[in-house]
Amino acid sequence: MILEEKRRRITEVVSHGLVVGTGRPVPGELCLEAAICLALGLRHGAQPPCIAEADRRFAIALNDAPWSSPMARAAGMLPLGLAQLGTAGTDRREWVRRVVEGTTRRVLPIALRAAAVEHPVLTDRYEREGSRVEEPAAWAAEAESAAEAARRASMKIANSSAWRLRDFVLQTSVEVALDAYAASAGGLL
Repeated sequence: MILEEKRRRITEVVSHGLVVGTGRPVPGELCLEAAICLALGLRHGAQPPCIAEADRRFAIALNDAPWSSPMARAAGMLPLGLAQLGTAGTDRREWVRRVVEGTTRRVLPIALRAAAVEHPVLTDRYEREGSRVEEPAAWAAEAESAAEAARRASMKIANSSAWRLRDFVLQTSVEVALDAYAASAGGLL
């Protein structure tokens, strides 16, 4: 199957919406990784063999974050799903470093300010200095930790009328990952 056909199939399956958790092998009842498996004709699950573990764990953590709806989750996550194709078997250190750095500098300050956390010095330090992660030994764990930090930060926006802001924080996390793909040669498919 050529790349454009794979992308088209994934886009079609994801266009029905995404749910928290692996779900069932039915469009609209799947998480991002399971949607990729379905679109590519793979066995139902959340481990597409063409995606590196760090990328997969990052995507799962963001997929399972509190998006406002299955359609918002799908719209936000689709670019990430397409970008992670072909990362299996590649060195993920630079991508993970950039995701952790971007999450620290771009996502956490938004969420901290939105949640009205009274620590402006801490928030400013995150924006100015970023994280101090140097070539993490456990790439997948670091990527998952960055996504988990974004998820927790979005949950600080507890007001039920703040769904748009939560989606914005999560979408910013996706953009951080996309920027990291662009800067580190991303997926290869």
